[in-house]
Amino acid sequence: MARGDRNRRGSGDELVRERPAWIIPVLVFIGVLTFSGVFLYYYFGPTPAELLGLDPRASTRSSRVEAIVGDTRFLIPEHYTRYPSQRGGGRQMRVDMQALLPDMTPYQTGLQEEFGDHSAESDVVFFSLSETSTPLNATRRLKDIYSKYLESSEPRPGPAGLQLFTFRSDSGYANQDLLVGKDKEARMVLIVCDRTGALVDSPNCSRSLLLGSELELVYRYKRDHLSDWYEIDEALTSLVASFETVEPTDDLQGTILD
Repeated sequence: MARGDRNRRGSGDELVRERPAWIIPVLVFIGVLTFSGVFLYYYFGPTPAELLGLDPRASTRSSRVEAIVGDTRFLIPEHYTRYPSQRGGGRQMRVDMQALLPDMTPYQTGLQEEFGDHSAESDVVFFSLSETSTPLNATRRLKDIYSKYLESSEPRPGPAGLQLFTFRSDSGYANQDLLVGKDKEARMVLIVCDRTGALVDSPNCSRSLLLGSELELVYRYKRDHLSDWYEIDEALTSLVASFETVEPTDDLQGTILD
């Protein structure tokens, strides 16, 4: 046998002998461990939205969060807020909140089932304060937007003293109704309500209220409570007004430093 052939065969035998016998089981173990970790995280780990505080997560804390929305400063008890990302205080484009009707009860231990109820009889009211760059009061909203899509300019009698208008079926507000009234401040109230249908078995009603040149309050509740619209509106606007403050206060979460 030639010297070159012996050297090549010897080199190959040496390579075979030097390969660790445990490397394949280790690679299989690492693969199984990695797959299991990905599987467990996918089904049980926090989502990116949860890590960023963008998923709803109620709080039982009553400490106040100092926030500026639009041009207004608020002190908001944390147990009204819905998103962890909005509890840091400071300037906020929007603060989302929730409460239970009829007394605007905030979230607390023992009320998880009530706040998690999404049925047509749910007592949860969702409301938000948000900064707006296109302020529209109710009169302009009715004239410039809604009036173009109504079936008729003549209303029918609605519940609890409201006037009822129906939107055209070929409009973007199809399967919704518009109800018009006056609140305790004699301001026009526009309430847009879903109609119960094949795809909507838990209809909502919502109102947008301009509170300032840069501030808007929007709230919604189940249509089942529409007959109490006046009491709901009064209780909710009074609650939001109680959050408003002029001077910064010490010992707060998320104190404004401006």
